[in-house]
Amino acid sequence: MHYGLLSLIPPVLALFLALYTKNIMLALFTGIVSCSIIVNGWGFLPAIFDSYLMEGVGGNVDMFIYMFVFGAFIAAIKKGGGFAAFSDFAEKHFNTPKKSKFLTWLLSGIVVNQSLGTIGVGSIMRPITDRHKISREKLGYLLSTTAEPVTALVPITIYILFFGGMISSIVPGLNGQEEYVKAIPFNFFCIICLVVGLLTALEVIPDFGYMKKREKAARENGELIRPGSSPIETKELDEMQAPEGIKPDFLCFLLPFIAFFAGIIIIRIQTGMFSLGTPILVGFIVSIAYPIIRRYFKFSDVMDLLINGAKSMVPVCLILALAFGFGKSVAAVGFAAYIVEMTQSILTPAILPAVVFVICAVASYATGSLISACVILAPIAVTLAYSVDANLTLTIAALVGGSTFGDCSSPLSDIVIESAMGAGVDVMDLGKAQLLPRLILGVVTVALYLVFGMI
Repeated sequence: MHYGLLSLIPPVLALFLALYTKNIMLALFTGIVSCSIIVNGWGFLPAIFDSYLMEGVGGNVDMFIYMFVFGAFIAAIKKGGGFAAFSDFAEKHFNTPKKSKFLTWLLSGIVVNQSLGTIGVGSIMRPITDRHKISREKLGYLLSTTAEPVTALVPITIYILFFGGMISSIVPGLNGQEEYVKAIPFNFFCIICLVVGLLTALEVIPDFGYMKKREKAARENGELIRPGSSPIETKELDEMQAPEGIKPDFLCFLLPFIAFFAGIIIIRIQTGMFSLGTPILVGFIVSIAYPIIRRYFKFSDVMDLLINGAKSMVPVCLILALAFGFGKSVAAVGFAAYIVEMTQSILTPAILPAVVFVICAVASYATGSLISACVILAPIAVTLAYSVDANLTLTIAALVGGSTFGDCSSPLSDIVIESAMGAGVDVMDLGKAQLLPRLILGVVTVALYLVFGMI
């Protein structure tokens, strides 16, 4: 169901306000209100809270709990001197701007987790990249260019469960997870993102547009963030320091992350499911147990770590709550359904993958939501692929890549918000700096799908 041309108003209005006012919270809330007016008329006020914000937050309660525990996890590592130890290590072995950018790309990729690859790696690398006069926009770009695309390409994440289950539900008898794995080599957007991220970090690909301007200001004037901007701050974490006289201990950094990844692997083996909540809790326990055993801080300090770590996540959680509510409201107004209906008549077997990518990219960018785009389009795209004898593998790859495009590019999306928080930069500045590079990657991706679709 959709509301015709009215369905376009909320996403367009939200993007316009975000770009014009540079206030992401105002833009998201206005988008929710406009959706509610279109759907509910004069009874729009109750629905804003009850139908959209509550459902958006309610459907992602695990995310918010995870974020609060994750904040405490990072705080404990920093309090024990783990970040200082890693910084010493990085300064010794990655002691140039190019090397520090490469390390950012590497860490953001190998953790194979969106939040850890954006907020976690950003918090770790920010002091290092700051010392090398790398703009926060460049740091955020490397985080968002790597963390989510690698999650889509590695078949041991929530992606394969989500997309695989959706594909199986559309075509009974089809193994959705197997189809997802087959599509990975053709997920051109995510593959190109990782390659371009690496080449950008190694300074093979030069900066251009707004990113070039920000990098020049950082390098020549030490202007790491734009004057007058509103970066998402984590003051509680930034101001936290290890106790005086405590020598940085690399195990304070290493052991919690080993425990975290071990928890993911063990739960996967035992249950066949991916879980982040329990592993991050295990990592947090290790992050406080080891420093207490080594007497770096006392057990009585743990409560302050919990409170300050959770407080550091409040700004991003407020924005995420509005982002999730906006996703719910845009789904209710039928934005993606309207886009699909308007373009369905032009689809042919050869161009279907390219069109699927474009529609998913537009929908996910305008709504800031991977889910709202692919959930609506997946049943239509997969069914059309069967009915017009198009390549199903290419279509699935385009579906995943197109949905990822908006999710790692739009200033309205949770991934970009988390990347901005990790980098300590204004969400809109990050969105502006990475828009042109992403559009170029999108054009290249469309061209590849057209070529492969014809073949």
